[in-house]
This record gives sequence, C-alpha cells and structure tokens, in this order.
Amino acid sequence: MPPQSEMPPKIVVRGLTKRFRRGNEEFTALAPVDLDIAQGELVCLLGPSGCGKSTLLNLLAGFDEASGGTVHIDGEPVRTPDPRRVFVFQEYGIFPWATVRENISLGLRRRPEAERREIVERYIDLVGLRGFENSYPGEISGGMKQRVAVARALAVSPEVVFMDEPFGALDSLTRLSMRQELRRIWQLERLTIVLVTHDVDEALQLADRVVVMTSSPGRIAATIPVGLEHPRDVLSPAYGTLRKHLFGLLGVQDGV
Repeated sequence: MPPQSEMPPKIVVRGLTKRFRRGNEEFTALAPVDLDIAQGELVCLLGPSGCGKSTLLNLLAGFDEASGGTVHIDGEPVRTPDPRRVFVFQEYGIFPWATVRENISLGLRRRPEAERREIVERYIDLVGLRGFENSYPGEISGGMKQRVAVARALAVSPEVVFMDEPFGALDSLTRLSMRQELRRIWQLERLTIVLVTHDVDEALQLADRVVVMTSSPGRIAATIPVGLEHPRDVLSPAYGTLRKHLFGLLGVQDGV
C-alpha cells in the first residue's frame, strides 16, 4: 500500500457553495469551499454556530444539494446518501423500542444470521456495551446511547463516517470519555472520519487536521495540521500553542 501522502484524496471538494432563499431574499450559507481529505484521516470542522460546518457536512454526505461546486469520494460525484458512508447525529438516532443489540444490527439485515450475530457481538465489545446488549435505550445513560449510535454506524463497515457534534448533548465527563473511545476505535479501524464540533479541545484531542470555519457566509479560514501523538497531553506547550492559535482564528484571543 503506498504512503498516504502518495494516495489520491478520499474526499475532494471544489468550489462548493450553498445558498438558501428566505422569503424574497437569497442567503449564502456556504462560500466556495475547496478541501481534500485523505483515506483514514480524522478531520474536524471547527467553528461557531451558524458558520456553515453542518451545511458542509450535509453536502459531503449527500443529504443536501449544492448550489455550486462538486464533492467527489473515491473519484465518484456525491449526489445522494450512500450506504458506504454513514452519519452519526448529536441526538443518538436510535430506536427506543429496540434493544442495544437490535439497534446495532439494523443495518445488517441482508447479512447471513451467523455473520450478523458475529458483527454485532464484536461491536458491542468494541464500544464497551457488554452486559447492556439486551437493554433498551430508556434503561441506559446518554453516553451509552451514543455508543450504540457509533456501534450501529461502524457495524456496516462504512468507508466514511460523518459526525455532526456527536457528543454535544453529553455532560463534560461523558463527553471526554466518548472522545477517548472514538479515538481508540478510529486507531483500530482506520476509518475516514469528518466530525463537526464547536469545541476547540475536542478538535485538538481528536483530529489529524482542524478545518476552522467562519460565518457570513461560511468559509474555511484555515486548515491546521495538529501533528501531536495520541494520546495528546493537554498540558504540553505544543498543545497550548495550538489551542491559543485556534482560539485566535475564532476571534477569542485569550482562549478562555
């Protein structure tokens, strides 16, 4: 397998724009965006609410139609959602009437029963839900629900995972735990992940690169390689320098 730098990008975005109409006025939500994302890369789209990062993610996933420009994944134009690419939402998106095991198996209905069972059991273990596999969503915590959503997404062996503030509804300790869990799974599976966040530390603790977006209209202000080994030491000078730089790009000079 050639080095990642020699491989063509997994995702190629060129001149991507999105405009909406509000009454008689047209509103530009996303200015022209150019972006390449490599195979196996974890990229965070970072920015304040309303900066267009979720709009960009929806266009990458094929959930919305661009006003201009193109998105290609593996050289193919993206026009609609594709089962090879999955989306993890902030609000879990799991079914309350199905158990943990049943939720994880939902995308595997066409697989032989023995294969389906093997895959489900693997991901129950991978996300740390062993002992809760027969529980219903109403019987488990918010963090566990998000683990179910992640496991269900990964169980279908996707090529790309899109995540829209997947930990935003969780408390701070659970959010930290889920970041660590996602990092561990990503390192094991080497998936291509694009994650939207407004949390600078979340971006720095997870991403290979941070794409900083600004609003009115949404545009890419900078793309910052992180270049720190995992697990990342949040007290290191290098981390502090990157953190201060990202806050500065967001217009918060003191980083607090």
